[in-house]
Amino acid sequence: MADSASVVLEAVARRLEKDPQHVMPTLRLLADRNALPDAADEETVDLARKVNAERLAARRAYFKAHAHPTSEVRVLLGGVTRQAVSLRVANKGLLSLELAGTSYFPDWQFGLDGRVPGLSRVLAALTSTCRGVLAADAVMRGPLAEEGGRTPAQLLAAGDIDAAVHYVTVAGAGS
Repeated sequence: MADSASVVLEAVARRLEKDPQHVMPTLRLLADRNALPDAADEETVDLARKVNAERLAARRAYFKAHAHPTSEVRVLLGGVTRQAVSLRVANKGLLSLELAGTSYFPDWQFGLDGRVPGLSRVLAALTSTCRGVLAADAVMRGPLAEEGGRTPAQLLAAGDIDAAVHYVTVAGAGS
């Protein structure tokens, strides 16, 4: 890690030397977490908006690629109605996100027999610690070094509900 950090810092130093007027405003923002870009620095503000929009679009695309639309969830839950699925979402029994008029449900919520056992406990922890469905999904998919790289979703699927809830609570507190 230290080697990769020094490589990045050296590259930033070279770039700063060549183009201080563009690099310095960004470095100031990085150094002071409470700093705001100069309102006159339209280029930095526009770049930040663009980078954030691209990051969110990529996160939504990843989410959608690893989720089931309502039609599939109805089958996974034994052929229930759309209303039954909506009721489970309203009662915090399933997590979903609407994208382009379709609700999508993270795949880690389901096993061969429908909802994964212990899901209610994990969802309660997620909804109390995470700001939004994308953040909750990211927490569930984040590899845990202390678990050999397994994710909270994998722990849940393996039936280790207490561990999944623990890591969701710890990781979600920072999301």
